[in-house]
Amino acid sequence: MLDLEVVPERSLGNEQWEFTLGMPLAQAVAILQKHCRIIKNVQVLYSEQSPLSHDLILNLTQDGIKLLFDAFNQRLKVIEVYDLTKVKLKYCGVHFNSQAIAPTIEQIDQSFGATHPGVHSFLIFKLLISSFPGYLESGDFIL
Repeated sequence: MLDLEVVPERSLGNEQWEFTLGMPLAQAVAILQKHCRIIKNVQVLYSEQSPLSHDLILNLTQDGIKLLFDAFNQRLKVIEVYDLTKVKLKYCGVHFNSQAIAPTIEQIDQSFGATHPGVHSFLIFKLLISSFPGYLESGDFIL
């Protein structure tokens, strides 16, 4: 299980590597190749019919992370964590989730702070965390 640091509006990574918003696709692929023993089962998703009109996605299926790259300039534009049970995340050195315990809205609010009081869909960073069990009826929570 990956243990990663969230840097708001910037990156997701650890001491050995970091996925940074704006990084080129080739740099992300190089990281994945270098750490292939740790980061496994990577899917490359793209449109064969119109490759420049749809995002290119690197789906780290084992870790529950998607890296979305702009189709035209091939720069990382979104980091999505879609399965919080497959990865440990921390902010400022403090973990806010683990494999056994999903974070509550109170823990997320304590870690990142509220951005829109009373709204159930918060846009805090360009880092998305979805599939937040039990919070929204749809099961989705977006940071």
